[in-house]
Amino acid sequence: MTRPAARQNWTWRLRAVFNGLLLTFLLSLGALASADEEQELDNLKRSISSLEKQLESRDKERNSLQGELKKVELEASKINSNVRRLRSKINKLENELKDLSGQERDLQLGIRGQSAAIVEQIAAAYKLGNQEPVKLLLNQEDPQKIARVFKYYDYFLQARTEKIQRYKKDVDELAAVIADIESQKLRLTRSRAELEADKTKLARQAKKRKKTLSNLQSSLRTDKKKLSKLKKERSKLEELLAAVNQAAAELTLPSNYESFLSRKGQLDWPLKGPVAHSYGSRRSGELRWEGWLIGAKAGGEVKAVHQGRVVFSNYLRGFGLLVIVDHSDGFLTLYAHNQELLKDTGDWVQNNEILSRAGDTGGLDKPALYFEIRKDGNPADPKSWLGKR
Repeated sequence: MTRPAARQNWTWRLRAVFNGLLLTFLLSLGALASADEEQELDNLKRSISSLEKQLESRDKERNSLQGELKKVELEASKINSNVRRLRSKINKLENELKDLSGQERDLQLGIRGQSAAIVEQIAAAYKLGNQEPVKLLLNQEDPQKIARVFKYYDYFLQARTEKIQRYKKDVDELAAVIADIESQKLRLTRSRAELEADKTKLARQAKKRKKTLSNLQSSLRTDKKKLSKLKKERSKLEELLAAVNQAAAELTLPSNYESFLSRKGQLDWPLKGPVAHSYGSRRSGELRWEGWLIGAKAGGEVKAVHQGRVVFSNYLRGFGLLVIVDHSDGFLTLYAHNQELLKDTGDWVQNNEILSRAGDTGGLDKPALYFEIRKDGNPADPKSWLGKR
């Protein structure tokens, strides 16, 4: 090997070694980053879990009617979730049953056609008797014709065998499809029965909630008591938000993250509906609304207005089933009074991703979504941030 060639060979080897080391280093960095991110999420979940336990412990010491309302609403949320799951399952089973019925119909048509053809071939073979090739041979005198006859006869036998095998296969397949149809019908019947049972449970929970809510409202006859209740609920929310901000401060953002501030005035609405109460309007006494209460249909989709990390997903007295999303740079969005929560603490959500289903938890008399935007703990008017509907 010449010296230039040897030098070039060594250069290639050095490059290969360097590239290998670089790749190993980059993979190690990726693994470390991933491990750090997992640790951050674990820390967040532990912090929020600890806070939730504190809130729950404190709730037990307070108004028994509010505790009963929480219990009833959480139970109703579980049943609603199961009802939605069952409806989806029933819809899927019905579609599968429809497909199976179509397969059954096609197989039966094919089998009828095959049956006629096979009967004709069996009849022709019967007329020739058991010595089919001998009889065909005796009827021919030309050797070339005899060779062709045997070839045709082989084709005939092969075609007949294939038809019979296909026929048997289709018959077996039809039997399997019929068994699947019966099994599917049974599953469908059970799912429908379970759905009806859940609907009955849900109706009972609705009656319980109505009674509890009526008793709760009766206990708050005076404006002073109502104001005191709202202040306590607002105080608890502020405490929660302070803890959430602290817990979420160290979370790492994805590389493709678009800042919340850059989309000011262009954010999509979390839910389509009329604004029943706007930011700054009077609520009770000196208390004013710090967000929007948007009218909704029960079970309506509530979507994230911007990508971010779910930092709270649980029940909070006065706000019902609540989701809080952290958007970094001090920005948070709140989605309250949900019927069902679809995301957990720590989940990363994209813009327009469904977070929850709208409801009336937290003591509302009709379904609505309470939506708030926070910047460094201070409420901001959603009107300045959301785009046109």
